[in-house]
Amino acid sequence: MAEFIIKDEDLTGIKGKVVIVTGSSSGIGLATVNLLLSLGASVVGGDINPPSATSSTESPEFLFVQTNVTSWADLSNLFKQAKERHQRIDYVFANAGIGPRADYLSLATDENGELKEPSHEVLDINLKSVVNTASLAVHYLKQQSEGGSIVLMGSSTGLQPLRAPDYSTAKHGVLGFGRGYARLVEAAGLPIRINTLMPCWTTTSILPNMDGLMKGISHEAQTGLVVARCTAHLMVDASKHGNVIYIADGKYKEIEKAVLWPAYESIKGEGNPSDDDVLKRIFELAQ
Repeated sequence: MAEFIIKDEDLTGIKGKVVIVTGSSSGIGLATVNLLLSLGASVVGGDINPPSATSSTESPEFLFVQTNVTSWADLSNLFKQAKERHQRIDYVFANAGIGPRADYLSLATDENGELKEPSHEVLDINLKSVVNTASLAVHYLKQQSEGGSIVLMGSSTGLQPLRAPDYSTAKHGVLGFGRGYARLVEAAGLPIRINTLMPCWTTTSILPNMDGLMKGISHEAQTGLVVARCTAHLMVDASKHGNVIYIADGKYKEIEKAVLWPAYESIKGEGNPSDDDVLKRIFELAQ
């Protein structure tokens, strides 16, 4: 795997940039907000609830916009507020997420005794809102000649079987969306970079009493700052596009070009075109 390090000097390009962060009031989102502000960025954060007051979030360079990421109107308003305040948007972090919710083994019943559909709350927040946030980001970023950068919050759980299928499905979906969307904007010639994070266990509020749970099983989760630093790095490093970054134990490994694509190449066999190559030819024929 292509492991890399992130030095403080690698993040200086954040200064003066305008960044939107969803899920900005806790966990990785809040850690990212605090880091970006410390590096001199202007940050517009969207979340259901405002963050607790800190020296960082009380900065005039931070704007909180109450946002339910499952609402297209709320997400649209978040971007409008950012553009109106700063006249531009440079980077977007589609980060909002929640922990597992659905019970696929024991279906609940309604007041009439009829079986209820399993909850899709995790899919709406962890996947659909990421897709919508990224789509809005491209709409705004492509209006600027220099474009910008989008970072998507996936998870290492999108790389493996997980006994929380709703969460796993959402994160597998983010991985697929990020890989495909990066290829799409590249094919369209847009000056926009899209990268996907795949962190393993990190101190967040995804699970209740997470610190206590980690201590109870003698497992040490990495801090949100570890992921925040990678987020900032992907925003400013112009060489990073279409990357998938696995983050574990405070270490960063690029796995799209080092693992995922080479694995597919070996599976499809030498001389066979990729599905994307075939799709490209279909599109060209249809023109």
